[in-house]
Amino acid sequence: MDIKRLYEVLKKRFDDGYVNSPLDFKYVAQLRFVMTTIGSWPYKQFGRNQLAAILSIYNAFLILVGTTLSVLGLIYMRVNRVKLSFFDLGHTILCWTFDTLYLQRLLTARTSKYQEIIKDYLLDFHLFYFKGRSPYAEKVHVQIHIISGMFTIYVMWQMFIGVSLFIFMPWFNNYNRGMFSENRPQNSTFEHSVYYYLPEAVYTTEKGHWMLFIFNIPISYVTTIGLCVFDLLLILIVFQIWGHLRILKHNLQNIPLPENSIMYSVEENNNIRMLLKENISHHNFIIKFVDRCSDAFSEYLFGFYLFMQFITCILLLEVTSFTADSLAKYGPLTIGMHQQLIQVSILFEMLNTKSEQLVDAVYAIPWEHMDTKNRRTVLFFLHRIQSPVSLKAAKVVPVGVNTMSAVLKTTFSYYMMLKALAGER
Repeated sequence: MDIKRLYEVLKKRFDDGYVNSPLDFKYVAQLRFVMTTIGSWPYKQFGRNQLAAILSIYNAFLILVGTTLSVLGLIYMRVNRVKLSFFDLGHTILCWTFDTLYLQRLLTARTSKYQEIIKDYLLDFHLFYFKGRSPYAEKVHVQIHIISGMFTIYVMWQMFIGVSLFIFMPWFNNYNRGMFSENRPQNSTFEHSVYYYLPEAVYTTEKGHWMLFIFNIPISYVTTIGLCVFDLLLILIVFQIWGHLRILKHNLQNIPLPENSIMYSVEENNNIRMLLKENISHHNFIIKFVDRCSDAFSEYLFGFYLFMQFITCILLLEVTSFTADSLAKYGPLTIGMHQQLIQVSILFEMLNTKSEQLVDAVYAIPWEHMDTKNRRTVLFFLHRIQSPVSLKAAKVVPVGVNTMSAVLKTTFSYYMMLKALAGER
């Protein structure tokens, strides 16, 4: 199957037919559903105040539960620090880190800046509202729509597989060890996906095991959603920004030359002036949205890269024990978290690269054929476009491949140090 035919198949597969707004797209509906399950979709901004109030209470409840479990996890580590092996301690720290990052994202969802940027993304900035401006804009909208739909499905399956392995692998290990048989090994304890400071019976009796096992299913689900779906949301927004930059670059590269090939006529200069104003307005529109987006997700991105250093380091430590259990339990999770770090960073780097290409596109405008007023406009635009389009963590650090590289270098340094410490212990 050639690329053109594959594109047509995908276009047909992800075609949503006639819709009134991006809210009616299937991938947006899927995103809205999973974010609703953790009380993080801003229904108030879309006119559903009653549902928004209910979800706000539900979100606060999840934060309370997550905070309580985080404290119980810390107490469990403190009480059992002597009993726990180096790798079991790593697993508990990993779960606590996941919980902390999950809580940070639930708190982000309560901020007005986050809620407003989602509204702007779906009701103002989305390429759906720009597809009628030109055939190229329509083409870019369709391409981004297909990519967004495919990526959403991919992340949904990734979350489902990840949470299933994380929950059911300990159950399988317990079954394999004969923990559910009549002749259970003496002085044995049940393995769980997450551990808390609870009565000893929870870890030594079958009834206690099933109670904690069932409790961990919804907890693992909402934590996985919190870890993955916010990144999916941000990536979908990045796709839209990237699409806008592509359209802007195309418009700049296709400003017509003068008919006489020497200088624009008075009428042509007036038309060029309108084209320049449209492109400058479009660029300002993109910059303002990116600035608001960077402001809304600033602390989120800082937490993402900060905690990724701990998460990837611990996962490497756990998976490199190279037992069948560790490979099955941590292998997919290690690949998934590293992939999440890499894909987010590369997509942000794509924005940086595309915005740098805009500088060349503006410089290539046939300004030498224009009158003095239009030349001044081009000079102003060239100066304005020097600032790269990028999101920043903590409003300071530009997010991209360099940030990812620094995180991975630090991760491997910590990993080697902890690996040596584990060997000594």
